Amino acid sequence: MTPPHETGPPSAQAGSPAWWQARYAERDRRRPRQGGLTLDRITAGALELADREGLEALTMRRLGEHLQVRHTSLYRHVGSREELLIETVDHMLGEIRLPELRGDWRAGLERGALEFRRVLAAHPAVVPLLTSGQLLGPNALRAREHALGQLLAHGWSPRSAVHVYLTITHFVIGAAVLDSGGAARTTGQRAAMAQLFGSLSPLTHPSVHRHAELLNSPDPEAEFEFGLRTLLYGLDHRHAEEAPA
Repeated sequence: MTPPHETGPPSAQAGSPAWWQARYAERDRRRPRQGGLTLDRITAGALELADREGLEALTMRRLGEHLQVRHTSLYRHVGSREELLIETVDHMLGEIRLPELRGDWRAGLERGALEFRRVLAAHPAVVPLLTSGQLLGPNALRAREHALGQLLAHGWSPRSAVHVYLTITHFVIGAAVLDSGGAARTTGQRAAMAQLFGSLSPLTHPSVHRHAELLNSPDPEAEFEFGLRTLLYGLDHRHAEEAPA
């Protein structure tokens, strides 16, 4: 078997800032081969395979079969399965349509968060990878630059703009990770939980017992939108406090 192609410094962990810095430098140096295999084609195929067969099926050999190429040819672009997964996450983030905040930064942030959630919901198998390291690929940086630039243009201080961006981003990712990890409940599961809560003693768990049905009535989208709009409401007040008198 052809040994893996090194795509970063030997001491750098895949996905680390040093690894990404080496990746960017390598991309600047490398000239794409006419009609050859590209990283974009590889990561698009990897995302398709993960969507269809799950993350466990995403191996270099299986991806080679999916793309109808020799799997050893993949190593020219990704040195290992770990690198492939990191690049695939960034390819997924490239599907996000970045909204302009225009005159209403709050409405723009809401549209951006909902768009981010839409993309993550389309690729649940890949969502758990979002917490395996920092998002530093070109599409992640594109989204970061866009959001920060828009917030700064709407009068947020640099420090607050960073906090706002990270707060919304982490909220979206956290909700998606919980949903993909089984926290999202089916109708039957909600009914079973309501039955369990209702069976608890009103002496030891009066609030849970009394509101058993209500505790299991919201769906994931309703929960997400409530949380997002609550965050935005609080941020709106924070922005007003920062505005010059």
